Amino acid sequence: MARLRRQDPRSDEALVAVCNSGDAAEAADAFEALYRRHRDYVLRVALRFVPDTDTALDVLQETFAYLLRRFPPTGEGVELTAKLTTFLYPVAKNNAITALRKSGRFPTAEDVGPDDLPGPDLVDSRDIRRVLAVLPTGQREVLELRFVDDLSLQEIAAVLDIALGTVKSRLHLGIARLKASEFAKNFNDD
Repeated sequence: MARLRRQDPRSDEALVAVCNSGDAAEAADAFEALYRRHRDYVLRVALRFVPDTDTALDVLQETFAYLLRRFPPTGEGVELTAKLTTFLYPVAKNNAITALRKSGRFPTAEDVGPDDLPGPDLVDSRDIRRVLAVLPTGQREVLELRFVDDLSLQEIAAVLDIALGTVKSRLHLGIARLKASEFAKNFNDD
């Protein structure tokens, strides 16, 4: 029978500090806590870009392998200037895009089903994906980060490495486009 582990009460910052400077056993425990805390998030991000769960799991592995390599003794450490999710998002996205290029297959909105998404965070992910599919990639990404991942506008700007004004513009245009879409018209008719 698998032993359930309690959620580590330390903050991400404290766990990263232990990974940066703790002894090997402490650092391994801290890294495991970071992994358990953020694995579902990284999987959700990966599934936005890749067509199947197996590839998303590969992206998850590559993302945390990258993070692990950044810590001593192989790396110089990680300095958090924002949330760890802000650090992990572009790593997971880039790993997903790399996996797509290697496979030569780019997904459509229908490739990822609601059962492929981890956790209970998205109640009706099929509707969310169908609605957001009408948006250009930049607008869709900003809306997902804001309303699915609950990031602030400043965090979205940091994650995507774009200006805050660009985030606001994409958010505004995306919402306007959704309001004008056929889905919104059909939704209001119900």
